[in-house]
Amino acid sequence: MAVSRLAVGLPVFNGENFLRETLDALRSQTFHDYTLTVADNASTDATPAIVAEEAPTNARVHVLRQPRNLGAAPNYNAAYRAAPPSEYFAWLAHDDVPLPRFFETCVAALDAHPEAIIAFSRTAIIDPNGERIGEFPDRPLLSSPDRAVRLGDVLRHKSNHPIFGVIRRSALDRTRLHASYTGSDRTLLAELALQGPYIEIPEELFHLREHPQRSVRRETSRTRQTREAWFDSSRAGKVVFPHWHRVRDYVTAVFRTPMPVRDRFRCLVEISRVVAAKEWKPMAVDLAVAMRQLAARLAR
Repeated sequence: MAVSRLAVGLPVFNGENFLRETLDALRSQTFHDYTLTVADNASTDATPAIVAEEAPTNARVHVLRQPRNLGAAPNYNAAYRAAPPSEYFAWLAHDDVPLPRFFETCVAALDAHPEAIIAFSRTAIIDPNGERIGEFPDRPLLSSPDRAVRLGDVLRHKSNHPIFGVIRRSALDRTRLHASYTGSDRTLLAELALQGPYIEIPEELFHLREHPQRSVRRETSRTRQTREAWFDSSRAGKVVFPHWHRVRDYVTAVFRTPMPVRDRFRCLVEISRVVAAKEWKPMAVDLAVAMRQLAARLAR
């Protein structure tokens, strides 16, 4: 079987609202040497029917139907593991829109820069109707040859949209993929930034959709336990420490990645600076919430 250059993984749960538009965007790509793996996380809406319409007419489409909802992180990882062999990989959310030249331009950038790990483009924010309502700031530090500078950029920025860029698959294979806690996409971006520079295409080629049904919008209004269960259903009802896990995994990634001792020290300094500046408060909240949970259980 011929190996495609790019494998696209589309994890989805109840995505009938925008899934057809995203599939249309994939068909409109100027780059054709790709496969698409749809990982349906036991959807209960029209998602399976929409995917069933697409698969028979497109030999590049493969469908993975989960028997139960695993949570977002395991389903994202399942989309990656079930994808056919390829040189590059890209995740795509069911509500986002890659413009026609997105894959072609990102693949060409990685081909031209073998030291680079991810290629992504300037990204705009669109509303439910597809109208442009904003944009993400440029991320020039991600292209730095200094891994500590790249790591610091990942740790300090709220936006994780580069995770939807085209990623060198050999680099992804060296990571632990998405972990089962809130914000683990940032941990994955940190692991990748430690391996090599990113390339930001200076052209707007990707639209990220903002809408009330978006997962991060739904989950911010719910309890921490529900939010963590959304990331991994096996965590439902458990005492969790997401911010502690994230910081732990930053440190672990620094020690797992081969690098000179001086670089390792500087990366650890970057992590400690971020913890001191912004992570200590949510880490304290983790402890407070856990204490309330344990007290409630003891009171039963």
